[in-house]
Amino acid sequence: MALQNDLVQAAPKVLCWYGVPILLTESQRFHLLLHDIYLHAASGSDIDAFPQLNGRTTAYVFSFDHYAPTLRAHSETLQIAAAKKLARYINSFCSHNSIVVTRTLSPRVEEVFHQADICFAQKDLTYEKPFFQFLRTHVLPLFHRHERPERNYLRVVPKEVSEFRVFLKNLGRPGDSTLTARLVNLSLNGVQLKMEDSRYAHLDLREAMQITMRSPKVAIRIGCAFITRIDTARDEIAVNFNLHDRSFIEERDAQQLQRIVLQTLEQGARRELMRKAESPGSLEMNEIAQALARQA
Repeated sequence: MALQNDLVQAAPKVLCWYGVPILLTESQRFHLLLHDIYLHAASGSDIDAFPQLNGRTTAYVFSFDHYAPTLRAHSETLQIAAAKKLARYINSFCSHNSIVVTRTLSPRVEEVFHQADICFAQKDLTYEKPFFQFLRTHVLPLFHRHERPERNYLRVVPKEVSEFRVFLKNLGRPGDSTLTARLVNLSLNGVQLKMEDSRYAHLDLREAMQITMRSPKVAIRIGCAFITRIDTARDEIAVNFNLHDRSFIEERDAQQLQRIVLQTLEQGARRELMRKAESPGSLEMNEIAQALARQA
């Protein structure tokens, strides 16, 4: 799995997009996550470490306009030189799962990417509708769909995991005292918990629980969740719920939880990219673009 570390235990498909043309809302990014796609808005400092994330469930979009923003006002010769450098970089590790997109079509620039056997498209993606159309028709086919079925399941471990205290109330036996636990990990449809006393051993599978998770920064209440796993050897239980059903969790709490998941994925991606060791032949995208611009 390309994205997997102490923050991300089970990752969705990863889409690295260098130069995302619109600012996606948290809700839109989470909608993609529900379809098994984590969109990582890559910065210039990320791009040189892309090979670190490359895998069978990873894809890349490169905005040529973002890569060489100053070149469109200069000569076509400089655009072609930039295109050749970008094509060499892409072909060094990910030509099979990448696409280059630009708003301004130059037949000679297009020919550079075609000769390099790299997908190339002219699209203006500054509006929401064409952006998502492009995503469906050009980007999703880059993933090896048959390598793994689509899923809306992942597991993340927030950096503040040790700060969360968890309180469980048995909805079927309201007279029972409140149980306490520690957070182990989060997913889009559940949480895994480390129980703090032995009374949890009286719980049964499919029992309904009310769960409150608190840290110094956030409090999340899950009105109803069902026990799906009990591991007495590790003193852990797993509970599941429907994030979009208000009978399980209120909208405000659901938004808090999805924000934690997205932020943890972002931190996990940055951490994985930072692991790349410096190499003498590494390609620094921003420096190349600036050097080409100075030649104009």
